Amino acid sequence: MMRILLIALVVLLAGCAGGKHGIGANDPTVIKFGVIESVAPIEMDASSGAGSTAGSIFGQVGGASSGAGRGSVVGSVFGSVLGGTLGHQAGIASQPGLELWVKLDGEDQSTYVMQPGKPDAFRVGDRVRIVRKKGGMIVELDTHPAR
Repeated sequence: MMRILLIALVVLLAGCAGGKHGIGANDPTVIKFGVIESVAPIEMDASSGAGSTAGSIFGQVGGASSGAGRGSVVGSVFGSVLGGTLGHQAGIASQPGLELWVKLDGEDQSTYVMQPGKPDAFRVGDRVRIVRKKGGMIVELDTHPAR
């Protein structure tokens, strides 16, 4: 029985290590062209989560040293939660971003994209390309508008 489990584990690990598998593994890059219909400046979340992690660790250490026995365990858990929450609040940051509506060439629909950027990066009427790869989309100015 142990031998079967070991073989199954080896086969499973070999399958996981063998290249690109799963959703999006073979997603090609798709490029579409269009014209900017609207541009709106927004604030995007730019926090990394590092503040939450650091706060949680310091809170856990501080809480663990606040008592003995069960008090130490309770203090550790409470300190971890409180430190993580306060660290997250301190780590929240924002960056300038854009909401873009792009009228696609040869299609009856528009595409909505949110991306980091400054408000003067695009203007209504600009020729752009939308590049989609690895599950994300980004709008770029079309530097070769002779299409």
